[in-house]
Amino acid sequence: MKLSTQIILISVLIFLLFGTLYLKDLLRQNVELKIDDIEMENIGFSVANECVKEYYNQRQSSIKQYIYCNYTVNSLSDTWIFLEIKKFQNKNDLYNAYEYDSQHLFAADGIISENTYGDKSRFRINSKNDYGAEFVDPNISYYHLWICKNNYLIHITSKGSKQANEYIERMADLILSKF
Repeated sequence: MKLSTQIILISVLIFLLFGTLYLKDLLRQNVELKIDDIEMENIGFSVANECVKEYYNQRQSSIKQYIYCNYTVNSLSDTWIFLEIKKFQNKNDLYNAYEYDSQHLFAADGIISENTYGDKSRFRINSKNDYGAEFVDPNISYYHLWICKNNYLIHITSKGSKQANEYIERMADLILSKF
């Protein structure tokens, strides 16, 4: 075989290798999160209302998809869990939204853990130093868990009992098992 033929063959193989890796990454990022009501009931939740799912035009928004769901915790009266999922066009927009959403108006002393659910996760509870904390009923706890996964920003939050933290963790584990 001539040297030029070998170079062309090697170039084609390299192109195919990188093309395969790119397609694999692209397919991984286009995972559609599907969480059904039965799975949620199995971990102790009831669906409070229909989930809202919206899609956005790629030129008008950095967000491709938005999902919002309301749940109640079966064993904790007066406790609500809110699930918000945003799918972004790219990692830069995702990380900027994560940094803003998970730090804006919140004091550092409410942080329970960071990066427990992989890179870019933050779990916290309301604290007296949060913005507007003086207006919050002291008997109501607000947990927040943010997770970045692929091009998704997952935000799970609760309003109600201080015991809601284990339910937020269960929901996070269920969602992460979908990837």
